[in-house]
Amino acid sequence: MVDLERGRVAHAVPGRVRIKLDPRALADERAASLQRALLALPDVEEIRMTPRTGSIVVVYDQDALDTRGLITRVRQARLLAIDPPLDDLYGVQQVPLSDTARGIRRTFSEVNGRLSEITNRRWDLRSVVPFALGALALRQLVANPGIIGTAPWYVLAWYAFDSFWKLNQDHVVVERSDDVSEEEVE
Repeated sequence: MVDLERGRVAHAVPGRVRIKLDPRALADERAASLQRALLALPDVEEIRMTPRTGSIVVVYDQDALDTRGLITRVRQARLLAIDPPLDDLYGVQQVPLSDTARGIRRTFSEVNGRLSEITNRRWDLRSVVPFALGALALRQLVANPGIIGTAPWYVLAWYAFDSFWKLNQDHVVVERSDDVSEEEVE
């Protein structure tokens, strides 16, 4: 019986999951062999590996599969023993919000609702904030082409993209199983 290499889900969004392993698991021909085996799984579209850090990014068809289904397929194929995270996929501990945080959240929720109502549901804060940052990036680029100032256009452009991406995606939460028994893997 061969021991499976243990890994954990470091991050997941629909259609993409990052699995972290001991970097030694991706040494030599093992990485190429694992990559071929993962690509052979149904609905897996792309595999990106970084042997130096032990990172594997699996891109899969989100219409045919979810993160839990992907992990199940990898286990059943006996490729890896994947440990999903204990809590959410970003490592944030689930603790109750403070009164201040609840107040801020409530205020922004009300502003978001009013903005959506006023614009006939065309705009909300999840679209206005990235748009505004993108507009600032464009303004900075036009006003100072090639000059790196306090907030260069490319930083503002990145903030626009990053905030839009984070504010407009569904996150997949995977339950952790402490032990992978033989029955679960086979």
